[in-house]
Amino acid sequence: MKKHELVIIGCGPAGMMAAIYAKRANKDVVILDKSTPGGRIRSTYQVDNYLGFGRVTAEELVQKMVTHLHDLEIDDTYGFVKRIDKHEEGFIVTTDNDEYQAQAVIIATGTNPKTLNVKNESRYVGNGLSYCAVCDGIFFENKDVAVIGGGDSALEESNYLSRICQSVTLIHDLSDFTANSGLIKRIRNNPKIFVLTDTKVKGFLGSDAIEGIEVINLKTETNSIIPVHGVFIYVGNKPETGFINNDMAVTNEEGFIRVTPEMQTNIQGLFACGDVTKKDYRLIATAISDGAIAALGAIKYLDNCLKAR
Repeated sequence: MKKHELVIIGCGPAGMMAAIYAKRANKDVVILDKSTPGGRIRSTYQVDNYLGFGRVTAEELVQKMVTHLHDLEIDDTYGFVKRIDKHEEGFIVTTDNDEYQAQAVIIATGTNPKTLNVKNESRYVGNGLSYCAVCDGIFFENKDVAVIGGGDSALEESNYLSRICQSVTLIHDLSDFTANSGLIKRIRNNPKIFVLTDTKVKGFLGSDAIEGIEVINLKTETNSIIPVHGVFIYVGNKPETGFINNDMAVTNEEGFIRVTPEMQTNIQGLFACGDVTKKDYRLIATAISDGAIAALGAIKYLDNCLKAR
């Protein structure tokens, strides 16, 4: 079993910022993550409004963040966290290959994309259906694709795909998009993007891979099939909190972690930050802010524990 003052679970922007603040306060900190550092930033192509960078590719922004970590000699260690338990000396974090004991823990595991739960969705994942345009868009170069969703992510990735694909059909089940007005204007003015609102997806069709989307117009109740080679789904996110012991009672009915303004959960020494928490806005900027606040709270907690000895 490895022992640290602070374990941070998740190496997205919130987790990395928390680690930087903790390290600069001379705390013994380790970051555990089940995949490559960067979190959900890696599922987008370009970031337009991150302070100090202007327009920057997601890959470049992540690389800058990781370099900052490594310059401070902070370890980002692979570890698929299976559970976290309260212990008399703090917490035990169990991964698929080790156990970590810590006085304090910060959870910054973010979210995963939601599914539509429609006919043949699971069948075509990896065979024409994706939840990441940046990851898989290149496989549909000069082909017809569709994006399902109406928020910022759906519209941003539609714009990105329009540079690669022959056409993009943007499908949304409401009359209006929930994305910001600037994005909506760009989409409306893009000649390669075709917008279908008030349209609900019923399922997917094809033999070995997707060949079409079965939809219904919610106003006319007319069914139709849209021929496409690829589909990208952006209909929201679900929190990555399945590893948390239910007895801790730190999550709400949707699985998001409830925290105070100081990022403290109802358990002393257990903090959470970023997209995994219950909040109104999930942005890189808010994740960074959360991470700094969570770290400051954890530092204060650890210092108080030291004084109490």
